Amino acid sequence: MRNKIKEKGKEKGKSEKQEARNKEIKMSQKQKISATAKTGLSADSPQNHQLPDLLPDVLEQEISSRRLFFDRVASAWEEEHSEAEAEGDSALRTLVNRFDLEPGQVVLDAGCGTGRLLPLILEKIGPAGKLLAVDFSEKMLDIARKKYRAPNLIFYRADISQFKPPCQFDRIICLCLLPHLPDKLLALRTLGATLKPGGQLIVAHTASREEVNAFHARLPEPVCYDQLPASREIAELLQAAHLRLIELNEGTMYFLRAGRDDDRFDKILR
Repeated sequence: MRNKIKEKGKEKGKSEKQEARNKEIKMSQKQKISATAKTGLSADSPQNHQLPDLLPDVLEQEISSRRLFFDRVASAWEEEHSEAEAEGDSALRTLVNRFDLEPGQVVLDAGCGTGRLLPLILEKIGPAGKLLAVDFSEKMLDIARKKYRAPNLIFYRADISQFKPPCQFDRIICLCLLPHLPDKLLALRTLGATLKPGGQLIVAHTASREEVNAFHARLPEPVCYDQLPASREIAELLQAAHLRLIELNEGTMYFLRAGRDDDRFDKILR
């Protein structure tokens, strides 16, 4: 079935231009992390004059190319995952059980795709909870909207790096999302800023980091460049985004849990 996704998204060879853009993005993120670590200031602070921001037009090109890819593969993606859903998708349920979801929580499904997580989250948070489902692919969202409806489920089409939600969250779930974010630091900052005190950011995959990266590398542009960062890099990204790493397991099923960096100081003050 994964071959269908490859064929749907297939483009002509990996251009030098694309590779150059990818290197520029990675270099910019490393510079942002370095500046934050050295100065203690936000990488976007005007006091960090030596730090070049990721050019908006470059970032927009990267986001647009991925939006186009996922619009093209939406039907094949749904066909692949609907088979797993019909069989109960035990791997996904195992992951969801680790999210520590409770009735009444406010949850963001960041990069919800065709809605794989939605019924499982709704089941956990109950009618008193609230679920926001966000994706930048209109085709993916169309499928999710047709499949799932609930009074406490709200859909948004937006790039998660620039999403301005109407509320804060107890849990932000990023299932199979992080590799596809061109500016991971920007995205983590944006998401972290919307966590409630005590809230948690979850990054999860139903495969190991090694398997995820190998699979993406076999796909067409632009997602062939989309990789889960190594543990050291992800720790640096979280720190630069003012998030605190709580748990990281890169094994059979990739699982990362992070909280607001200021939460630990809140506990000390109490």
